[in-house]
Amino acid sequence: DQAGEYIPCFWLLFSNGERWEQMRRFSLMTLRNFGMGKRSMEEKVQEEARCLMEEFRKTESQPFDPKFILACAPCNVICSILFNERFQYKNETFLFLMDLLNENFKEVNSHWIQTYNLWPTLIRYLPGKHRVFSKRLNDLKYFILEKVKEHQESWDPNNPRDFIDCFLSKMEQEKLNPESEFNLENLATCGTGLFSAGTETTSITLRFGLLLLLKHPEVEAKVHEEIDRVIGRNLSPSMKDRGKLPYTEATLHEIQRYITLLPSNMPHAVTQDTKFRQYVIPKVRCVWER
Repeated sequence: DQAGEYIPCFWLLFSNGERWEQMRRFSLMTLRNFGMGKRSMEEKVQEEARCLMEEFRKTESQPFDPKFILACAPCNVICSILFNERFQYKNETFLFLMDLLNENFKEVNSHWIQTYNLWPTLIRYLPGKHRVFSKRLNDLKYFILEKVKEHQESWDPNNPRDFIDCFLSKMEQEKLNPESEFNLENLATCGTGLFSAGTETTSITLRFGLLLLLKHPEVEAKVHEEIDRVIGRNLSPSMKDRGKLPYTEATLHEIQRYITLLPSNMPHAVTQDTKFRQYVIPKVRCVWER
């Protein structure tokens, strides 16, 4: 629970035991029900891909930094899943959300976060950027809670629109259970985890993909040829085309294998006292992979 103690907004990522099992099981079931791996989810992604391409076309082939709009696309897909809403990329509310996420992602890649990982008990009592980091996480949580309030006013248990509605229904089912993990706090932290885990990882993968294809034009040419031959230039690619695009799929897998998404891995913990070489790692001690 060490990471969860210092970064409480990431319970879905850092928690363990009963809370982790319940939140993970519910999240996966709800995401599947709303189309993860199905046509309905694919349509959301295709719509966002079309909006992303429109933003690219606006540059009129001039040099530009794609970092921001490549982060907007996955963030918007998560918005549509969480609260059934997508934003224009210049919408003020969306820009506020993106700023919260982007600033904290910058901090995750900084030197201080590595120090924080090594000495969390000490750092928590000292001033520094980690205070602002925590504030942004709380701001993101409050942003989600505002969306929850809007949903509560129009919530219909017989017609769930999104992840928030499903969570509210689960809260209603377990309202007489004093030990239930389904409460507003965990709803907000689930949403925070989805934004934080899904936005930047996808954005980095897209950016690295563009960079590597530019560096290897012969690979880009083969991918382009296969897509043109199988799909053509007037249709959007879909999951049903996957089996007909072996070279493209292999290229995507190789990009994911090659790149580094985060400066360090997620923390783990041992479930019992563990001896490793000449060291003894006590039960539940946090372990970081380097």
